Amino acid sequence: MPVDVRTDEPRRAVVALEMLLSGHYLTPTLNGALYFNKPPLYNWMIAGSFRLWGDFSSLALRFPMALSAIGFSLTIFWFVRRELGAYRAFLIAGMQLVNGRVLFFETLFGLMDITLAWITYTSWMLLYRLSVRQRWWVLYPATYLLTAIGFMMKGWPSVIFQGLTLVGWLGWRREWRRLWHPAHVAGLLLFAGLVGGYYVAAALEAGFPVAKALDVLWFESTRRTALTFGIGAALLHLLTFPFEFIYHFAPFTLLLPLLAVRGAPDRLRAHPFLAFNGLVFLVNIPIYWASPQVYARYLLMFLPLLFTCLVYLYEGVGRRAGSGERGVWVRRWVERIWGGLMALIAVGALGLPFLPDMQGIPYRFTWAAGASVVLGGCWYAYTRLPAHRLLILLFYLLFGRIAFNALVLPPRLAKRAFYKATSEQAARLTLDPRGRPLPLYVYRQTITPELGATDVNTFHIEVVRRQILPLTSQKHPNALYLADSVSLLNEHYQTLGTLMLYDNHPAKIVKFVNERLSD
Repeated sequence: MPVDVRTDEPRRAVVALEMLLSGHYLTPTLNGALYFNKPPLYNWMIAGSFRLWGDFSSLALRFPMALSAIGFSLTIFWFVRRELGAYRAFLIAGMQLVNGRVLFFETLFGLMDITLAWITYTSWMLLYRLSVRQRWWVLYPATYLLTAIGFMMKGWPSVIFQGLTLVGWLGWRREWRRLWHPAHVAGLLLFAGLVGGYYVAAALEAGFPVAKALDVLWFESTRRTALTFGIGAALLHLLTFPFEFIYHFAPFTLLLPLLAVRGAPDRLRAHPFLAFNGLVFLVNIPIYWASPQVYARYLLMFLPLLFTCLVYLYEGVGRRAGSGERGVWVRRWVERIWGGLMALIAVGALGLPFLPDMQGIPYRFTWAAGASVVLGGCWYAYTRLPAHRLLILLFYLLFGRIAFNALVLPPRLAKRAFYKATSEQAARLTLDPRGRPLPLYVYRQTITPELGATDVNTFHIEVVRRQILPLTSQKHPNALYLADSVSLLNEHYQTLGTLMLYDNHPAKIVKFVNERLSD
């Protein structure tokens, strides 16, 4: 699938591409202008993937995300297995990978959030493991190293996670004095050295305005909060957030009522590892619960914490109504809902080939029939093996993703392919007969990097030309321009070609005539 047109994926692609084109890895740019919104680490990863694969394909763009998704689940399995056993660890790792949001959305795009979640979760698990072993000289440097990595990906959230988790966990254990351990100073110095070292190097390389960069990072970290949207929006979000959370990370969030069963909190508190998972979730989730504008991908690091507690409770309750164990009614009703949805989807798959968007898909009837049979088989196993229903649900969702790839993704190709084709066609008009790029600029406000909508056009044009597409309000000798009708008002120009900017915004490749040009 070509680069997405609705998410931040094109922006990540453009920034990484311009690093390779310019050779300036310390000072990221967007359309040739310094880019401050995110630190450069994830863009370095994408740039490295472009070099590894030898092209600027969607596969290369999404490769770091795919590795991170697998690494995240393996990390969950590694840490949880030692505390709760291999079977529960496998369930939790699988739930992280195949919940609705991750399986059918986040794993489609080359975004940083899965990688950041992996880094953050690893830091939390190391904090737990090393704190119970009293290995403070390893704990602080290791977790602050990962905090620095997180900061170099997205800025301040990683620092806030580190602070809240340390204070919350050490306060829970009545070990406040450990906050003043000399190793904590060593960890802080390591963090400051790594992050500060980057900004010093960037400033020395190209006069990078460090103060402005940090100010923009702080703005990016706070602009979705009540400070920007007001108290009314924040109060409304406090009410809607739990329901949005359940929706995005279904079907496993249907187990949340288990937490309200009498005795469930006591069972979690009695197990140090479960207490840690629950505590870290509770002390960090308010950051996003209180922020009116939150995307589900920001919450991925919290999922294994919650799923660990839910799986422990789910596996611990009886399955027979007469067993007398607390929570049995929750498990029975959740499993009935899961089973009903599984059957409905298995049957509904047979109707997919008749939908208008599916008409051009090769072998759509074969795919639909195969999906229905496989999903129906999973449903049958689900009804016959009640002890392993959650495990069977994981495989059901994996098979569902395969059917999703075959039947749902192809109709989305047309829009992405259109913007790729129109951009590449326009870019080829700006090459000389030997295939070398002629000077090309974006004129005035034709492209507005702050909005990000046209990053997909910028990416495809720069890939064809192998040259950064800069912005300008000036006219230069022998230069071509990408401009829209508003920017060209009252101008005299020759049209060389047309293209469509995202989203359905017509533009032209032009050359100005009979105009006084800037030097």
